[in-house]
Amino acid sequence: MNTYLKNRGMLLETIINKTIDYYERNKIAYIEKKMLPVKFKKVNEKGELSEARIYNKSTVDYIGCFKGNFVAFEAKSTNEKYLPKNNIKKHQVKYLEKINNNGGISFLIIFFSIFDEFYFVKYENIRDFLNKKISYEIIKKQGINLELSFPGIIDFIPCIS
Repeated sequence: MNTYLKNRGMLLETIINKTIDYYERNKIAYIEKKMLPVKFKKVNEKGELSEARIYNKSTVDYIGCFKGNFVAFEAKSTNEKYLPKNNIKKHQVKYLEKINNNGGISFLIIFFSIFDEFYFVKYENIRDFLNKKISYEIIKKQGINLELSFPGIIDFIPCIS
């Protein structure tokens, strides 16, 4: 993966991480970044880990709780005028669907870097589009634009309140 693509994804992740830290500090919500299930096979004499493997598929990027409701969401970035269908994996869609079907709150936060815009999209508003590429126009119509505000957060809690 080239550096630009890594940095694009890292920008969204950094902003979301700042946002969820802000929520926790201010007792608004508790949301955490899920880590990939990784196993390390070797540790060298310097204590450095090597030969890591992802041993299981992860579910979604973030999970948590807001006012007694379970929250699960996936964060996606694109530098296109659409979100490619392969950006959201089938197991992630299934997980969001299970949460939605059981009364939880499931959604996506999508960053369109070419427009410098962030969108909150409820799973139920976008589920019919998740098996193909999703145009910017559909995301804009089905989602809610999130503004980057001080102190470098995108406040998505009003979208789920």
